[in-house]
Amino acid sequence: MKPVKLILSAFGPYAEKTEIDFEKLGGEGLYMITGETGAWKTTIFDAISFALYGEASGGIRKVDMFRSKYARDDMPTLVEFTFDYREQRYLVQRNPKYLRPKKRGEGLVEQGANAELIYPDDRMPVTGEKEVTKAITELVGLDRKQFAQIVMIAQGDFQKLLVATTTERAQIFRQIFKTGIYQILQQKLSEKEAEQEKKYDDLKRSIEQYIGGIVCTQNTPTAEKMRQLCENKMKGRVKEGLELLEQLCLEEESALDGLEKQMDELDKKMDEGIRMIGTIQKIRQQQQELLENRNRLEQLEPKFERVFKDYQKAEQNAAQCGQIALEITGQQEKLARFDKLLQAQ
Repeated sequence: MKPVKLILSAFGPYAEKTEIDFEKLGGEGLYMITGETGAWKTTIFDAISFALYGEASGGIRKVDMFRSKYARDDMPTLVEFTFDYREQRYLVQRNPKYLRPKKRGEGLVEQGANAELIYPDDRMPVTGEKEVTKAITELVGLDRKQFAQIVMIAQGDFQKLLVATTTERAQIFRQIFKTGIYQILQQKLSEKEAEQEKKYDDLKRSIEQYIGGIVCTQNTPTAEKMRQLCENKMKGRVKEGLELLEQLCLEEESALDGLEKQMDELDKKMDEGIRMIGTIQKIRQQQQELLENRNRLEQLEPKFERVFKDYQKAEQNAAQCGQIALEITGQQEKLARFDKLLQAQ
C-alpha cells in the first residue's frame, strides 16, 4: 500500500480542514514523520488507521476522542484517505460518532458514525463501518493490528513486531506475501504424511503378525535365522524378515522343483508298473484260457479216439465200396451189351 493523500477535518488537534499530499514527498513509498513531542505526529497515524479500520493506531486513544475540541461547531469531523494498492487507486472516507449543532433550531444532535470505500473500477462503493473495515482487511490482507505492526509503525510500537511470537510473525508475513496457499499445501502434505505413516504402521504390524505366524520346519541356516526372528517378534526388523522370507521361498521353490522331478520319475515308474500289471493280467488270462482248453482237450480225447476209429473203419468200408462200384460198373456194361444182343436176336 502506498499513501497518496490524507485529508483531516476537525480531527484531533487539527481544527480546520488539513490536507497532506504524500505524492509531493516522492515516490519511494517510505516516509518518516518527525517532530518534537506534542507536534501531533501520532494524530497522522491515528487518522490513517481510523480511515481504514475505524480505530486509532495505538491502544490508548479511543474513537470518541477524535472530535477536535478546537473545531467550530459546524465543522464536520472526518478523515479522507486516498491510497494506491497494486497499481489501483482507492478512496476511503470515515467519520466517528460526535455531537454537532442541529440544522434547525438550537442545541446539539448526535452525528452517527459512517464509512465509505470507493473502488477504482465500476464496482459499487462499500458503505457502513463494519462493511468498510471488512472490505479493507480483505483487500490488503491485514487487520488493524498487523497493519500497525508492519506498515505504519507509530513511535514506541516498532518493538511490537520484534517481540511478537513466531506464530504471530508467521501469520503477518504470510498475509503480506500471500503465502497462505503454501501453508495449505504444507498442511495437506502433513495430512498425507500422517495418512501414509498410519498406513505404513498398519502394514508393518500386519506384516509382523503374518511373519510371526510362520513355522519353519527346514533344517537350513535361513530357516534357523527366521525362527529366531519370529521368536523375537521381529522388533522392527521387518525388512530383514521379508528378505529371509524371500530366501525361504526361493529355497522352497528349489526343493519343490526337486520334488516335482522325483514325482515325474515316480509317475513314469507307475506308468511302467501299470503296463506291467496289464501284461501280467493278459498272461494270467491266457494261462486261464489255456488251462480251460487243456481241460476241454482231455474231455474230447476219448471221443476223438472213437471218432478216429470210426473214421478208419469208414476208410476201409470206402475201399470196399470202390471195388463194388467197379464191379457194378462192369456188370452194367455187360448188361448193356446183353441188351443190344437181345435186341439184335
